[in-house]
Amino acid sequence: MLGARIAALRRQNGWSQTELAQKIKISASAVGMYEQGRREPSADTIVSLAHIFGVSTDYLLTGHAIDGKDLDAANQALHGSLSSAQAILRNRPDPPFTKEELATLFAALLLDS
Repeated sequence: MLGARIAALRRQNGWSQTELAQKIKISASAVGMYEQGRREPSADTIVSLAHIFGVSTDYLLTGHAIDGKDLDAANQALHGSLSSAQAILRNRPDPPFTKEELATLFAALLLDS
């Protein structure tokens, strides 16, 4: 399915496989293999494809664009987590963090979002 979305988006933009390959600095044969489902693009390539096509990585991977409500909720959750972390950091008398403290902070951030 990812390959079909890449091919469809490429055609919508009027690009050949070679032109797309040049834009994201990969080989034309790699584009062909992605489109045929014979090879999976790396995470970096997926991000580059999403950027060049003007779509989300979610759309490329699942066929579903990020809903505006989902994006707003994610932004609010991230903002809340960052605000909490900033308050903790402002009140911390003795940096730097230990590995355990960093692990706890990152776990809290992941669970909070």
